[in-house]
Amino acid sequence: MKRGQARIIEVMLAAIVMTITLVTIMNLTTPLRSIYLRETSDLRRVAYNILNDFGDARVYENIIIKGNLTGRLWEDELILFISVNIPPQVVFNMDVYVLKIYRNGTLEWVKLNRKPISNVENWQEANIIEAESVTYTYVCVAEPDEGRGTFLKIELTLGYGG
Repeated sequence: MKRGQARIIEVMLAAIVMTITLVTIMNLTTPLRSIYLRETSDLRRVAYNILNDFGDARVYENIIIKGNLTGRLWEDELILFISVNIPPQVVFNMDVYVLKIYRNGTLEWVKLNRKPISNVENWQEANIIEAESVTYTYVCVAEPDEGRGTFLKIELTLGYGG
């Protein structure tokens, strides 16, 4: 074997040994602190996706409108629906309003929820690192007939709890 060929084989073996060593070290060591950058735009996107999916599935008619007509506590049902659809570390608060049109032509948004729609006990005292609030308007178009044409304004705030 010539001297040049031996050098090429030696370099290739050294590169293989160094690569194996580097890969082994990287797999054995863990980073000191994992860094995950979150943005409030992520929260905004999640909030709009949830509200839009609920509208497509007629959740507002089936839970809010029917709940108000029958007098049952629909807020707890809505808390369950939202909790299932968001990541566990995210906290939320929601308020639902209906548009009242009076005979004299005035309009007023009237709050429908009688109790807080939230996964924390006291939203005002919750330890929230970042939060994003979105407003979603919805016109009820499905059953029940009594609720058809009702304008709803839904304010949903999502935040990272800390």
